[in-house]
Amino acid sequence: MIFRSKPENMNRQAADWLARLHADDRSSQDEAAFHAWLKADPSHARAFENASTIWDAVGGLRDDPRPAVPRQPERVSRRAVIAGGAGLILTCGLGLGWQQARAGVFETGVGEQRRFVLDDNTRIMLDTNTRVRFTASSSRRLLTLASGRVDVEIARDLRPFVIEAGGRSVVSQAGRLDLRRDDDVVLITAVQGSAQVQSADAGVELAAGHRIAMAPGRRDRLDRPEIDDLLAWQSGRLAFRDETVAQAVAEMNRYSSRKLVVADPRAAGLHLSGVYRVGDPEAFARSLAILLPVEIAVEPDLIRIAAAR
Repeated sequence: MIFRSKPENMNRQAADWLARLHADDRSSQDEAAFHAWLKADPSHARAFENASTIWDAVGGLRDDPRPAVPRQPERVSRRAVIAGGAGLILTCGLGLGWQQARAGVFETGVGEQRRFVLDDNTRIMLDTNTRVRFTASSSRRLLTLASGRVDVEIARDLRPFVIEAGGRSVVSQAGRLDLRRDDDVVLITAVQGSAQVQSADAGVELAAGHRIAMAPGRRDRLDRPEIDDLLAWQSGRLAFRDETVAQAVAEMNRYSSRKLVVADPRAAGLHLSGVYRVGDPEAFARSLAILLPVEIAVEPDLIRIAAAR
């Protein structure tokens, strides 16, 4: 194993070790490699202590993963704390249970998430600041996504289930879909089962595990996202995998009226990975100040993030 001690890599390596040592598949080989990493550079121990401070501050596992006699860690999977993550794994306020809904308009405010059971027994979960409308006839079921994000577990029925979003239609008989609409940009993921994505010009068969991204003036793009990361929002978290601070801040701001502001391009371009609780921008900013070379300024209505001087 090659150990790199550059300051810009140190915090990411430390957080990765923290996640690995708390994983449910932690092995003696992991522990031996961790001890070797610690000995490779004195600054590694300091970086690991910083990462552990964040873990403890948000209720993570408080056991030091470095004892001579290994112990069985609690079941926190490696995927639960993405490589390099700060481990902020807490849930926000979700609606308790499934609410029976009638045909009509359903919406959430900023920072709110709600679950519904539609008349046909389809289950939907609405993310922050989302608005949908459901109607059903003898020939089809129709869900219109006006804005936001929704997870749809389609109940099996002889009638096709149609979802309209931004001039596109998605048709499925049964399965599970994750859809997001930001103005005219639409992302559709087939979590389970398949779906037919239709437009005025063509149709695309979307297989399970695949996502399509659509925007005006741009060719449709197909990829295979990490599904666990994709669905993290449903437990009040956001998962970032080597994304920029600017991208992470934009996502975090969707869940709070108290905004994060990136004050300069140097801070905006830094990369981070991790799983973070939504709805708590100050905790997110303070974790960045420990893991990355940034400074924060907390004001009543916003939080500024700037590159460290």
